[in-house]
Order: sequence, then C-alpha cells, then structure tokens
Amino acid sequence: MSSHDIVVPLALLEGIHLGRLVDDFVELLTDRDPDDSAVQRLTPSAYPDDRDAAESFAASTRDDLLNRRITEAATVRKELSPFVADVESLSEDDAMAPRDLVIAEDDLDAWLRTLTAIRLVIAERLGITSEDQQADDGRGDLYDWLGYRLEVLIQAADDADERRGR
Repeated sequence: MSSHDIVVPLALLEGIHLGRLVDDFVELLTDRDPDDSAVQRLTPSAYPDDRDAAESFAASTRDDLLNRRITEAATVRKELSPFVADVESLSEDDAMAPRDLVIAEDDLDAWLRTLTAIRLVIAERLGITSEDQQADDGRGDLYDWLGYRLEVLIQAADDADERRGR
C-alpha cells in the first residue's frame, strides 16, 4: 500500500457481492449483444438526430469503448481479489467484518466508470430512468447501494486530495 492509495472500509460480504457484479458485467460485455438495451445504454448515440451518422459512429467505436470497459472492470476485479470466501460457510460476524479495500489512486477513474456503468445496466434492467424513481419491492436496493458506494469512493478521493494539499 502506498500513500497514494485510496482506502475504503468494506464488509467482506459486500466485497464478495461487488466482485460478482463485476464478473457479471464483464460477461455481459464479453458476450455482447448489440441489440441488448443495457449494452446500448453503455454506448449512447453520438448523433441522436441523425440515424445513419449514429449507426456509423457506433459501428466504429462501440467495440473499443466496450473493450475499454472490460479492461477497467478487470482492474476493479483485481483490487477486489482479497474479498473471496465461501459465503455459505461465513458466520454473520465474519460476513459483516470490515476490511480495507485498497484502490490505487491511478485506478480510481476505472472504479468510478465501472461502478457507474454497472448502475446503468441495472437501471436499464429495472426500467429506472431517473434518480427519483423508487420501487417499494426492493428491486432498486442494489442500484441505490452502488450509488452509495460511488459516493464513498468520491469522498475518499476528495479526502486523499485534501491530505496531499491539492
């Protein structure tokens, strides 16, 4: 760990679940179906008023953009590697025990983009079109939790900047 690392406490179970979300995200992008609305949400139209230009632009940039997302997700997954355990064998205390998630400062943007992209996929799957939407059935809890985790990362990065006098 270096003085330029971002350290965020995270329960073991949260880290395990976050790792699984990243794995699912990579699988979605690896097996990409260009007609999948979630994949489309990750590659928005650059020319919403010109269908031909939009399709041409998407065809020339989509794979590069999605491959970059896979590379960034791999960075996130690597830093989540300490969060591994057989969930079924964990006691509640062990599952909820905080651990330090150590994120290299240079990897923070990859984290922010990856968690944001995962939130976009979840929003698409759940039909969430605005932050104000609330589902009473708990389906949006994961979406909200990822938003909370993004806020924690942003705050940790801001705190690190303040410590370094930026």
